Amino acid sequence: MDRRDRLALVLLAAAAGGAWWLNHRLQEPPPVDTRPAPDGYYMTGAEITSSDAEGLPRYRLVAEEIRQVTLGGETLLKDVRVEYNVYSPNPWLLTAPAGAVTADQEALELWGGVNIVGDSSDHGPARLRTDRLEVDIDTSVARSDAPVTLALGPQELHAVGLVAYLLEERLQLQSDVHGRFLP
Repeated sequence: MDRRDRLALVLLAAAAGGAWWLNHRLQEPPPVDTRPAPDGYYMTGAEITSSDAEGLPRYRLVAEEIRQVTLGGETLLKDVRVEYNVYSPNPWLLTAPAGAVTADQEALELWGGVNIVGDSSDHGPARLRTDRLEVDIDTSVARSDAPVTLALGPQELHAVGLVAYLLEERLQLQSDVHGRFLP
């Protein structure tokens, strides 16, 4: 191959590269997606504090993930921690792997293994476990119709259903209550 052939080969390669570059520049860009974006929100490691009528914190909700897909819709929660009656000498702590705040903001629903801890001045911390729990935000009353385990120290009670009055520090087991408390 002599010099003239090499030069022709280089010019041919340059022309091919130039044609390729020009072709890509002249093509229209891909269309922009015109679907409307969701109008909700998404937060990680978030904390929401709700106040009562006097401006005092009613509850504090902390979640690893808070997602509202549609503005004004249901708010989904992941790895939830709710502190109720925060400034009381006997606050309640509710934890769950998942939950939701209803679209009307009237109820907090927790599920997937709910743990509830409240301080009982007579027996130490009261620990409850249930599969699901619904809290009426306006009345601060928590309810479940699922099986419940209540532990006070080494003693345990098993029941089906509960009603917890979170601001009154009062708890009622609903039915099929079984257990023994030994002195």
